[in-house]
Amino acid sequence: MIPSESAVLDKDLQILNRMLQAAHRSSIDIKNSYDFYILALKEMDKANMIDAYLYYDRSKYELTTAINDAKLDLRGLRTHSLRTIAFFFKLYGLYALIFGMAALLLFSYLIYRSANISTLGVPLWASFFAGLGSSTQILSGVIDDLLRKKTVVRYKRAWYTAIPLLSLIFGYIAYLIFSSGLIAFNISSENRDFSTMFICFLTGFMTNWMINRFSDISRNLDS
Repeated sequence: MIPSESAVLDKDLQILNRMLQAAHRSSIDIKNSYDFYILALKEMDKANMIDAYLYYDRSKYELTTAINDAKLDLRGLRTHSLRTIAFFFKLYGLYALIFGMAALLLFSYLIYRSANISTLGVPLWASFFAGLGSSTQILSGVIDDLLRKKTVVRYKRAWYTAIPLLSLIFGYIAYLIFSSGLIAFNISSENRDFSTMFICFLTGFMTNWMINRFSDISRNLDS
């Protein structure tokens, strides 16, 4: 099914809106660009697509101009400033991407170093495999956003840094539940360690989903 002209423009305007938000949070002056963005929205609501596209293009032009103006001028050479670097980091989720890669490497190293270490009968690798899973989820979320929406809509705030920490607890609990036999699996003893690692990894990967479910339960209890 071929999307309509208005649907295509609506998607483009959503991307532009996220670009404007990222620029504003990076202290880049977007007043002119934002004014034309509002005009594009109004013309699209009137089904005046020609003017809507003209205002959309002008808004993108003004945003590009604002970003270039925010760059540093070093003897005639334009180079990125802290503001423009922050803009691209926010727009493309590079903070989350770098954090996810660093966490992935850290938990991989900890799994290698803690192969024979346990706490209260629970091997530490159970928590670290969950941390590995949560780090993978952050990376996959960022990449999925970039592929589908061209910008990152998840992990725009620093709260995602708490996900790997919470996954350590969830991985510990998952190991206790799985090893206690509360959940029965018909698994041979040779494959049990591998299955436990996979369960812990999957638990970590689902940490963000579990946080949302617990939040829903908490709101229902308060209401």
